[in-house]
Amino acid sequence: IAAELAGRARAVLVRSGAMREVEVVGIANGDIVRGTAFGVAVPELDLVATAPPHALLQQLQGRITKGGLCAAKLDPRKLQKSAIRMCTDQLVSIGGFKFRRSAFRGQEPKVTLMAPPTLGLSGKGIPVDFSVNCSTPLYNAALLREAHAIDSRARSLILLVRRWAKDRGVCHAAKGHLPPYAWTLLTIYFLQVGLSDEQGGSLLPPMQGFKMASGPAVRRGGEADEKRGRVRWHPPAEGSASAEMSIAALFREFVHFYADSMDWRCEAVAVRLGRRASANLHLTLHIVVHEDRSTEAGPSIEDPFEPSRNLGSSLTGLGLGRLREELVRARGLMEKGASLSSLLEPWAPPERAPVTAAAAVDLAFGGGGSCCGEAGVDCESG
Repeated sequence: IAAELAGRARAVLVRSGAMREVEVVGIANGDIVRGTAFGVAVPELDLVATAPPHALLQQLQGRITKGGLCAAKLDPRKLQKSAIRMCTDQLVSIGGFKFRRSAFRGQEPKVTLMAPPTLGLSGKGIPVDFSVNCSTPLYNAALLREAHAIDSRARSLILLVRRWAKDRGVCHAAKGHLPPYAWTLLTIYFLQVGLSDEQGGSLLPPMQGFKMASGPAVRRGGEADEKRGRVRWHPPAEGSASAEMSIAALFREFVHFYADSMDWRCEAVAVRLGRRASANLHLTLHIVVHEDRSTEAGPSIEDPFEPSRNLGSSLTGLGLGRLREELVRARGLMEKGASLSSLLEPWAPPERAPVTAAAAVDLAFGGGGSCCGEAGVDCESG
């Protein structure tokens, strides 16, 4: 389905003349046809259109001039947004997609579209995040493949963690939570440092030097001596506790690690290094401001491909509180031997009248249901 939707999107963009030099890739991050209460807010499918900047500028020349802007002074981010708007117009008017919402305030702009059943790919509508020249979905997919190649349990745990974070309403960056990509990195980091030597040691090595098949490599982060204190990684011994752990056991250890062991004030999640350490010298630190105006250091989650980029910067005081709340809830449920369905029960605000699944989405993610009209209307300015 992902490849079919990507092919259709590319055909529409080329045929309409919106983007002649374009490639579109579809990246599935989970079960894209499984319905969930938060499916539209956080889609499991990314469609990423890639085109050379000079081709984008050429295609957008008329649109930019009509808007009274000078092409020479247009920064890459505004060019990216203009390209997304132009493509969205064509995908909706010609391609049969339905517009749902835009997210232009985040680190990488995107829009959420719906591939309706009338396209003939599924009996249900499939929500899709569409972006132009966006790196994050490619980074996430590359790390997922690499982790899976080293230990097949890694991919399963990453998908479980992301589903848990999604169903519990703590992975929508636009509303003050961590983005899904951050949850991938949190899981990989746990598999690198979260299991003790007594349990058999780490399941994944440092990602320093890992290179995507086509594209950037994991970069250095500015440490004075990255080799100091580093030891050669070895997979856990056959028969050790970590080598035999089930996905459920690993998830339990993941929750305990971040609920009880991780010190966000002194440590950074850095899968490049794969060891517990403070943030690299170039990482942008994030201070969380609470409603009472008190402050604290927010999570430092380094993007291994862009080490100065902190994926924890989207977290607000409310989001940090909800993160802690969900870790404590999961830990408590697992200590009681609760079922997986209880852990993944969709989040709803406490002490409120019963709400429908759609209403729960609005409460968790700030609405957006009224933005289903014209493709050029943005839910977020910028």
